Amino acid sequence: MIDGFPRAVDQAIFFEKNVVEAHQILYYKVPDDIMQARMAKRAETSDRSDDNPETMAKRVANYKEQTLPVVDFYKKFGKVSEIDATGSIADVYGLSKRSILPECTCMLGPKGSGKTTIGTTMSERTNAKLIDFNEFLSSNGLEGQDDELVTTSFIKSLSLEVKPRVILENFP
Repeated sequence: MIDGFPRAVDQAIFFEKNVVEAHQILYYKVPDDIMQARMAKRAETSDRSDDNPETMAKRVANYKEQTLPVVDFYKKFGKVSEIDATGSIADVYGLSKRSILPECTCMLGPKGSGKTTIGTTMSERTNAKLIDFNEFLSSNGLEGQDDELVTTSFIKSLSLEVKPRVILENFP
């Protein structure tokens, strides 16, 4: 233990100080019995010698000892999104996607300030999609439409976005 935290929390802090700050933690919450059943099901086809009840019990204990303190640590900062992982793969995927997509950064500044150039470079380097709000309005026939229609259309568009980040230029 460093700083009185469990080792895993120390590692998370070290990572943030030396690599990048975690902005969001996805925590897949699942009861022990479902976790054990899923591991047992995987063991039926894995051909792994360590997929046995004793090792699976150790994995659950290790998870509780090492991972849960990290989750509790990040909860203090409001960075944890709890996801109910008891559903189907499709359900859990949908919940995960809604938790993280899209991450949106707005770029504001006068014409000639470099927004488009910087936004283009940032989008290429960070796997983000650059969206010019004025172009969105024009390409979707929304120029001059009421705010509610524009907002609803834009939210729908963002909900369908598959890139993990959006850089939004010229929003209102």
